[in-house]
Amino acid sequence: MNELAAVIPFRARTGSGEEVARLIADALPHVETEAGTTTWLVLRSEADPDLIFLVDLFADPESRDAHMSGQAAKLILASVPPLLAEPPSIHPATVVARKLASGKGKM
Repeated sequence: MNELAAVIPFRARTGSGEEVARLIADALPHVETEAGTTTWLVLRSEADPDLIFLVDLFADPESRDAHMSGQAAKLILASVPPLLAEPPSIHPATVVARKLASGKGKM
């Protein structure tokens, strides 16, 4: 398995976690047009509601590069930084293992 990923934690200012998560999620329509972005998740920590994680999986390096400079990234970087306690850091990664959904049920 050589699937590429990116994990980006966003530390919102105190009390801004819900708004940061919503603003990031607003980029979904742009991500849906990216054939090479295979999975895109916005996660809000239950332990720390002001900590948001963006997790992306990509088909290849070109897809990851295109996504990082695409419309979704531009939208997020235009709207989210004023609500952050610190700048986000992008963690490029490689998927080591994963479980695929069985197709039963929906999230």
